[in-house]
Amino acid sequence: MSHRPVTALTCALAALTASAAMADPVPSQTAQAMVFPAGQIEIARYDLPGLSEQEINALMTVARSQQFYAAVAYAPDAGILSEPTVMAANYHSPDAARSAALEGCNGRRSGGSACTLALEVRPAGWESRPVMLSADATTGFLTDFAAAPAPRALAISASTGQWGIGTGSAAASDAVSACTGGIEVSDCEVVIAD
Repeated sequence: MSHRPVTALTCALAALTASAAMADPVPSQTAQAMVFPAGQIEIARYDLPGLSEQEINALMTVARSQQFYAAVAYAPDAGILSEPTVMAANYHSPDAARSAALEGCNGRRSGGSACTLALEVRPAGWESRPVMLSADATTGFLTDFAAAPAPRALAISASTGQWGIGTGSAAASDAVSACTGGIEVSDCEVVIAD
């Protein structure tokens, strides 16, 4: 039940132009009232210095096909269709997506101005909530988690967008293990548990 987020945007754009985890887990009934529907997004666009209308339109087209929470960062000196451009998608909060996009972009940049954010994709009607899940984790919560018998737990990694579900007597530790997904993830924490 884990997910590895999308990190590169350059190829998709070229083709088109030719939460912080909570301290204590909440019960599923409480969480269900907090999560956003997985299929509805809105795009928040930042000031986009140096981009043509064609580049902005291509960027918006790609963004409309993404799941929340996502962010695009680019190097203004290089433009949106350059190697440093990164999209970080399917994270558990706008802050996590923004951080991942900026870190990825700046890591790929070779000189020039620091990367800046171009846009973010978030749930329609977004507002900060105590429980925020990526679109994939929301779907998993509403289907697999909801169908599982208690005890059950859902863990997320704020820094990677990974998530996992565990059931039975070891639900919490199994959810954390599923969240790590066999890769080195150190911040998986249970956010929903029954």
